[in-house]
Amino acid sequence: MDNRRWLTAALAAALTACSTARDADSVLKRAQAAMGDVRSVTYSASGMYARYGQGLAAGEAWRQRDLSGFTRTINYDQRAMRDEVTFGPTVVGRYEPNEQVSGDRAWGVGPQGPVPQIAAAEERQLHIWLTPHGFVKAAMAAADTTLSKADGADTISFTALGKYPVSGTLDDRGFLTRVKTVVPDAVLGDAEIIASYSDYRKFAGLQFPTRIGIEQGGFPLWELNVTTVTPNVPFDLPVPTNVAAATIPPERVASAEVAKGVWHVTGGPQHHSVLVEFDQYLAVVEAPDSEARSLAVIEEAGRLAPNKPIRYIVATHHHFDHTGGLRTYVAEGATVVTHHSNVAYTQQTLARRATLVPDRLSLNPRTPTIVGVSDKYKIADGRQTLDVYAASGDDHTSYYALAYLPGPKVLVQNDSYVPGPGEAPPPAVPPGNALAFYESLQPLKLEVGTIVPIHGPHAFPMAEFLKFIGKK
Repeated sequence: MDNRRWLTAALAAALTACSTARDADSVLKRAQAAMGDVRSVTYSASGMYARYGQGLAAGEAWRQRDLSGFTRTINYDQRAMRDEVTFGPTVVGRYEPNEQVSGDRAWGVGPQGPVPQIAAAEERQLHIWLTPHGFVKAAMAAADTTLSKADGADTISFTALGKYPVSGTLDDRGFLTRVKTVVPDAVLGDAEIIASYSDYRKFAGLQFPTRIGIEQGGFPLWELNVTTVTPNVPFDLPVPTNVAAATIPPERVASAEVAKGVWHVTGGPQHHSVLVEFDQYLAVVEAPDSEARSLAVIEEAGRLAPNKPIRYIVATHHHFDHTGGLRTYVAEGATVVTHHSNVAYTQQTLARRATLVPDRLSLNPRTPTIVGVSDKYKIADGRQTLDVYAASGDDHTSYYALAYLPGPKVLVQNDSYVPGPGEAPPPAVPPGNALAFYESLQPLKLEVGTIVPIHGPHAFPMAEFLKFIGKK
């Protein structure tokens, strides 16, 4: 009797699996018939693009920038995509290269030509399969595609690129209205991406959404109003020679002692840290980029000041490019010192799990100790003193922390001023954020001899910064 029951249950499970697979296949074929099937597509839009991980204040939406033009071209067979972006007239700041991917090669095209961005290839490929027509193709090709139903809609789920869980909702017409996945993120651990599609229209026989919204990390990232769509455009995206030969470089660390027991730890592409030695322990100012970067800096700290634990990590502000390695220091047992406005959001992010790409904090969870600075916080042991001040008042970040060593008169500065090459003359009109930084220093009455930048290759005298903004 037990054997008969087991066989009956196994047969029922097998029939259910076959039925589910057939149902998913029929739903996808219906969607492909409704939306159309294409080998390639190009579409243009206007709208908004936000700076991911960079809200004005911690926990606020990413800062948005108007797009005067956006064109995306995809070759599904080649697994290739090119984005061409034009910002609106009100947008100022550094040049944003257009992003491209072909298979496992990714790059940006800027004023100096193609720049390899190999680490970005997988996520850019994922975005190909999050588009309505790409979703159907990927779901049809996946081995683990399943179908579920809720509120009269069909939900198709599968695994993309071997590890990303993807699920999409199809309406009663067979149009994709919503798709969701999760990607690894240095700050958020597992970060959700949600794309919404609406207001489908027919373009040369192809049904395509004219409104696209993409949310990542809990806030809007793209809002696109599609104006033109051309299916089956000839599009072949060759990989540039330098991109084809590129590899992901290992983390490189260089350190320069700017005062006794104080090192500017550089070597990364654009984000750096400052190491401060105390009698029994160490403090690090800034944990940028990633866990790999933090591990490299921690190793360098062990070389410069052996057998001393890193007891404090000072986070100047909440932007992801400055906090991507924060979880690593917490896993090491360091206390986080940051502006008091960052505390709640920092607690939330440090509590998140990283399952797609497990990091040290996820593998060995630890309750973080976070100190919120509302005025001044002193780290001292009689040999060395590091003062952390709360500051505010520019349009890059509403609040940030200043780190200052009164003994050697060294100030750590994050985003307000990056020293230029050579003896470039000061600008006719100083940048607003540089002036705001100067004004934030005035009530503190600090004696600053040297500024050590988080962005910028080397420390520089305070006199250089004063000359830059036209002050004596």
